[in-house]
Amino acid sequence: MPPSSTISLADLEQALRETQLELQELKDVNKELTEENKILKANQPKRKKKGQNASEEHMAFDEEIRLCGRKYGACYEMFAPDRQLLQRPNPAFAPPLNEPSRYETQASAESALLAELFSLLPSHIHPLVADNHFADVFEDAMNSSRASEIKKLRSKAGLIFGLSEQYFADIAYDRASVPEIQRLLGTSTSQRMPKPFPPVLFPNLVEDPSLKTVFGNWELFGKAIRILLWEVTSLTPGLLAWVGVVVVFLLSADKEFRYSGKGEMTKIQYSYMFTSYKKILVKNWNTEYTCDIVKKLNNYVFSRGLRTTNSMSDEEDFTVAMDRALAGVTEGEVPTAQPEPLTEDIMDETVADAEANRERPRPSSPLTSEPDEDEVGNIVTAPAPVRGRQGGRAARRTVSNTSTRTTRNARTTT
Repeated sequence: MPPSSTISLADLEQALRETQLELQELKDVNKELTEENKILKANQPKRKKKGQNASEEHMAFDEEIRLCGRKYGACYEMFAPDRQLLQRPNPAFAPPLNEPSRYETQASAESALLAELFSLLPSHIHPLVADNHFADVFEDAMNSSRASEIKKLRSKAGLIFGLSEQYFADIAYDRASVPEIQRLLGTSTSQRMPKPFPPVLFPNLVEDPSLKTVFGNWELFGKAIRILLWEVTSLTPGLLAWVGVVVVFLLSADKEFRYSGKGEMTKIQYSYMFTSYKKILVKNWNTEYTCDIVKKLNNYVFSRGLRTTNSMSDEEDFTVAMDRALAGVTEGEVPTAQPEPLTEDIMDETVADAEANRERPRPSSPLTSEPDEDEVGNIVTAPAPVRGRQGGRAARRTVSNTSTRTTRNARTTT
């Protein structure tokens, strides 16, 4: 007679959990190897044909450039750097990327932006950055990835905000008249323009005029980042600023997220908003308050136990970077300095005249129009900097409530 089984239900459950973890780790490794194989295949040396120019040779690295463009667009900058800026070499002495000194001058801000870009790119890609082909491929990857990710977040917007899905599924829905959304944006029937820093960015929707608690609604940010986890390995100021801008866009009356970065219905300058949000986050990245938010987000986003199936796309595997999650923020190293006010008197600034803005010469750098400490209050209607293409083929990407529409408008260069 066979001996009676001594395996308990708890033992079986534990064994099942361990097996599931091992299976997930194998999936992670397999996905990483698949991406590496794509890069190796794309970078295989090809025989140079007679008359082949440098740009055609660079096409061998297109897949790798696209992968970098997707990550850069989600974690560092929402809009492509200006092409004139890409003509400059990698700065030998750049300011710290996540410290206030980054924004001491326009030159230091531009130097930091370049250093951030080059730090993401593999060294063998560095010589290609000044080439127009690199700019074309990199920007296309940023635009298409942004459109795809916003579409994905819109499909889960009801879950993110705890609201009815119908508010976001129907492109013609009048979101500006929904009381719950008005409360999140700080708008009303008579005042439909969202605030530069709406209540949705604050914990418990309680606005703080000093902005000491802005971006404190970390659970909402966490829900969105979980859905974007395909390329996220650590939390960055750019990623949190990206999510903050998209949160405002999804709640707004705008139907499409345009390549220009300007809302068609609301006239919000999303490009200016992103620059301002990132600047605030960078300047306060090492404060006790921001470090606490980052720690909570790390635990929320990258913890296996907290992940739920209904918060993610059924077709995406978002656990590939689980074990590398804490690379960006070291546990336990929380500064003791008290957080300072994030900006000063930003709500009292006047809005620049729209007609004058249209006649104003466009800047040659994405940071030329960047707000100073007391200019951030003009986020909603501030002039958007010229980003991306100033030569070569041009693109205009838009995101719809129900679909992603991409159009290309050729520009004539002079």
